[in-house]
Amino acid sequence: MTCIRPFPRALTACGALMMTWMAAAPGQALADGHADAPASCSADGYMLVMGGIEDLSTVPDMERANSYGPAVWDLVESYDAFYLIRTTPTVVYEGDWPDWRATVVSKWPCRETGVEFWYSDAYQNIVKPLRENAGAYIVGMFDARDPGAPAAEQDFVPDACSDPFLVVGMTKVTDPEAYGRYSNAIRSTNMPRRAGYKLLFGGQPVEVLEGDWPGDYATMVSVYPCREAWENFYLGDEYVNNVKPLRDGAGDFLIMGFEPERVE
Repeated sequence: MTCIRPFPRALTACGALMMTWMAAAPGQALADGHADAPASCSADGYMLVMGGIEDLSTVPDMERANSYGPAVWDLVESYDAFYLIRTTPTVVYEGDWPDWRATVVSKWPCRETGVEFWYSDAYQNIVKPLRENAGAYIVGMFDARDPGAPAAEQDFVPDACSDPFLVVGMTKVTDPEAYGRYSNAIRSTNMPRRAGYKLLFGGQPVEVLEGDWPGDYATMVSVYPCREAWENFYLGDEYVNNVKPLRDGAGDFLIMGFEPERVE
């Protein structure tokens, strides 16, 4: 089941309350939010949140929990950040991902800005307590990655391709030698870039802000010019028959696709 924009009406559709990381229409901004970047601002930053509420009966104050979404939206916006996704996957291509668990990706002027927001008095003492005892989450802050040059030939990209598609991957490698052969094949065939692939961020978070981050999994978040371009690569014969089998038994893989609200 896929629930798009589940805040806060996802109670029936998804069987769990994911609204604590979804945003509603902005209301009154919090007084000490601001848009000034820290003096030590580096490259763009991304915040990745995964989690939700599996059992609604465990939430002690639903009305209070419901108020978290609008409050956090206002504060995030005041730091000149924005959301790329805040929903459940449009498609789960590999791995298991429960319907109640949402993924949220936001882009920040730099990693330091996201960290400043997280530890601000407004968030820690006013906003975050609204979701106390309302779900379990992991939150990590990443630096943006250099996307590299686009491929000269983008034969997987159709002529009509204007709605970006965001792909989140989590990989735990258990056979480095086999996975190395797979990685070499990906590089030599250049298939992701032929599909218009752009890497946003990946690896391990520079800073874990909440929860027990799965340190044995590497993250990769990328965007393609449209879903069809991604699927022409990922579901196409060249990848499925010649490259993907090289990583059979090489690890555990979770790959999810999303229709983003915004990319840039």
